[in-house]
Amino acid sequence: MTIAAGIIYPTGQGVEFYGFQAMGYYLKRFLLYYADYPWSIRLLYGLIMACILTMMVVFVLFMRKIRQNRKANKAYNAARKQLYNGFYSILISADKPDGTTLEQACGMSLHQILSYKPQILSRLISEICMDLSRELSNIPNADALCALTGVKAYYERNLATKHLVMSTLQNIANMHIPVNEGLLAIYLNNYDLPIRHISRVCHIIASSAEPYRYFKEELDDDLGIWYKMVLHHLFAWAQANNRQMPQFLVVAKELHNADSAAFLIQETTYYGTEQEKASLHKLFLSPNLKYRRAALHAVAILRDASQEQAAIDSYDHQPEPIRQEVLRTVYAINSGKHTEFFVDAFRKSTSKVTREVALTSLYTYGKDGRRTFELLREKYIKANTDRTLMDQIDSLAVLQQMRSL
Repeated sequence: MTIAAGIIYPTGQGVEFYGFQAMGYYLKRFLLYYADYPWSIRLLYGLIMACILTMMVVFVLFMRKIRQNRKANKAYNAARKQLYNGFYSILISADKPDGTTLEQACGMSLHQILSYKPQILSRLISEICMDLSRELSNIPNADALCALTGVKAYYERNLATKHLVMSTLQNIANMHIPVNEGLLAIYLNNYDLPIRHISRVCHIIASSAEPYRYFKEELDDDLGIWYKMVLHHLFAWAQANNRQMPQFLVVAKELHNADSAAFLIQETTYYGTEQEKASLHKLFLSPNLKYRRAALHAVAILRDASQEQAAIDSYDHQPEPIRQEVLRTVYAINSGKHTEFFVDAFRKSTSKVTREVALTSLYTYGKDGRRTFELLREKYIKANTDRTLMDQIDSLAVLQQMRSL
């Protein structure tokens, strides 16, 4: 578009200016118009004009973004309507799909499927995988489907061009898609901490030679809940696909970060070897209290009666918070052999919380536990001591039973 300005002289002759000459003409007119004003007024007028122009530009960009989002959502909704059921059946299928299988599942040709942008297909596959992850620890065909639809190539192109790196790495980690290790290399030591963390998760998925190369270094950092959830999900995928698993207790002993070590000890419950699970009792008297609590919690989840006596034997050597964990562990194992252990804990402890845990555990520790609780209550009611505590435990148990009906 050509910008023109003109001046008409009294003789009827005129001159026209185009392009930058016209812009210069109007700028001079503006400056001359305010030439008689003080410099502060001219500055304020200039700032006002700059703000108006800025708001106009921002408004145009904002409207453009809204239009782009609406267009993208419309395309996504169309793809979801046509492809969701087909993609879902492919993802949960026990057989590895090919192009023909994908066409039959979706009821349309591969060319029509690929007519959708990879960003749209990526969003759809990621959504389905997130829904399935609530039920399945391993989604068998996520990698195959992404390869067939061009989504995997799209992810690799993003990593190569450093485009949408964080969201790409998150999708790769959540769907457990192995990509070329060379594409991850530039992100493994990235200055951006979240990118470095998630790229190393992706490295575990991609590498078959040395998947846990950065594992110890990562765990010695302060990790958030989200990262631990990703690792838990990753271990489930690795176990389901017969991938190499880390030695949880060995790595835990080498870590300086106690929280990460406690996390690994608890992960032993789900993904450790039988030998690792059977040796958890060795940590019941660890110098680190977090390790003791994690090991007791792991044994409670496993309900391993072979380690129950070790927990009971450690009770007298524990501080009060860990004693409460021991009581919960014995209650969770629920062998029915240690009613007197709860009674002794109740009688000897000076901690109100420990006494409450002991009585609460005793109340639902089988028929013998309930009978012993009633005998204790009768005895203490007559003595008029701890009557309120026992009545509260009884009331709470009754209320819980009513809620479960």
